[in-house]
Amino acid sequence: MRFFIAGIYSLLAYGFTSSLFFGRPFQAIAFLTIWRDRLGLVYWPALLVVAIMLAAFLTKSSLRFGMPRILLPAVFVFISMSSSALLVGSFAAISRNRIVEEFKPNVEMRSSIFTSLRYARQDFKFFLHGAALKNCKPYAWSYSKMAFYELPANVAVNVLPTSWIEECSIQRTR
Repeated sequence: MRFFIAGIYSLLAYGFTSSLFFGRPFQAIAFLTIWRDRLGLVYWPALLVVAIMLAAFLTKSSLRFGMPRILLPAVFVFISMSSSALLVGSFAAISRNRIVEEFKPNVEMRSSIFTSLRYARQDFKFFLHGAALKNCKPYAWSYSKMAFYELPANVAVNVLPTSWIEECSIQRTR
């Protein structure tokens, strides 16, 4: 019975943590399986291993502070998911900042990796991870390529700020 209750706590911890960082309970599993190629960072899976090792250490250490054994699997799930999201998210943000600096756009806007994780799948037609204007040419950010790509004018008029569209006279081509 204790094993069953520990399992229930672990599932609740998973559902809570996945919803917190990814917006939905099954989104974390999707990112690790079917959407694994959606993040173009090299070595990001290694950060998951580091997060799991950190979670194992912290979970074991929590016994010294009186954590009930029945909660240990849930604590492990929460810490491993939280630390992996924070490690990978931080690595993505740092990498993106470096790439944006090298790109040298005239103006740019960006959503955090956590906003992208939560909302990109819900509103994929109108959600931008980030955008930039360089010499009045619109670009959008791709996490799968970890680069900007040129945004067609027909799309740009739907997703870019109005001030950018007016400033650069971006118009539909069809």
